[in-house]
Amino acid sequence: MNDIELRQYVMETTEEFVLKHVAPVAKEIDEQERFPMATFKEMGRLGLTGIPFSQSYEGLGLNYSVYLAVIRRLARTCASTAMTLVSHSTLSCTPIDAFGTEEQKRSFLIPMILGQRIGAFALTEPGSGSDMASMSTVAVEQDGYFELTGSKAFITNANVADYYIVPAKTAPEKKSLGISLFVVESGTRGVQVSEHKEKKLGMRGSDTGSLTFSKVKIPSSQLIGKKNFGLPILHHTLVSARLGMAAIALGIAEESRKQCLEYVRQRKQFDQYLFQFQSIGNMLADMEMGINASELLLEKAVRLKEAGQPYMKEASEAKLFASEMVNRVTKNAIQIFGGYGYSRDLPLERYFRDAKLTEIGDGTSEIQRMIIVEELMRQEKRAKPEEGKRWVR
Repeated sequence: MNDIELRQYVMETTEEFVLKHVAPVAKEIDEQERFPMATFKEMGRLGLTGIPFSQSYEGLGLNYSVYLAVIRRLARTCASTAMTLVSHSTLSCTPIDAFGTEEQKRSFLIPMILGQRIGAFALTEPGSGSDMASMSTVAVEQDGYFELTGSKAFITNANVADYYIVPAKTAPEKKSLGISLFVVESGTRGVQVSEHKEKKLGMRGSDTGSLTFSKVKIPSSQLIGKKNFGLPILHHTLVSARLGMAAIALGIAEESRKQCLEYVRQRKQFDQYLFQFQSIGNMLADMEMGINASELLLEKAVRLKEAGQPYMKEASEAKLFASEMVNRVTKNAIQIFGGYGYSRDLPLERYFRDAKLTEIGDGTSEIQRMIIVEELMRQEKRAKPEEGKRWVR
């Protein structure tokens, strides 16, 4: 089976999987705030948890655009399931795949790629989020191991994960330049899971919890990459995750638009179909432009990533634009449906709640704007203007 045939097979498999396993429980897992373990295991069995990873490690070896297309399709029906996959495959598998040892890949990566084990990316802390320099979790090197102490909060998959990817300071005096990453196994002595699921506005079917590490002994063999090399690993991982978040936003927006288009063709007021009212038409036009523009920004970032070129700025642009776009789209979708949209009998209110996380997760909108400006100025510095050129008359 060549790549084109494999891609087609994956998308057909995803469609069948969504209709059979995701759609029937999407409303239920949101209302019950329940993690769908059976759904995750089925994703693994079908190979959907290993799409962009090498076949040498049991992945499908397909490019990132295929993976994002799957994320997008999942998000159209259940953003919680899409978020679970991004947290597992992008945030948890990527650090080991890109920087891990062969032993780590055999021991940890392969079981995660196969969906036999679940990963969680434990970066956020009660007192630090985007500001990694203020991280308080520390790992002190001993003879053959590191002793890990600290706590993490708002961790996706925390209560269900088998492996945690944990950043900690190994040289606190160096601040963000003194961070290292570790693979920590659930059940290790000193690892305590909160067993308290966060009560969230949206994406309630995606598990979120807290972790505490009390003098946890981690073998040195579970250090990812090199000591104090965590910042480049985090940047590499988070940039990839922003593409996933943009894909989730696109999926939610696409389904919201689809339902609006079906509704305005059927619903009449004052002897006119809703789409014939200029105010409604304006909303639909803005939806269409926003979705198409988001898609183009995401495609540009993915094209750079797959070509091995820098794409940090483009990833932030795609994530920022798509996340703000989907919040407008879902808000207007509810407005178009009126009372029906506000009712929990329809999924639009769930899409509206789920959309908000895309503006917060993997770096808030404010952080994305900071990154874009920093990268823009860095590029401007490299392309120096002509000596003595006057910009102001």
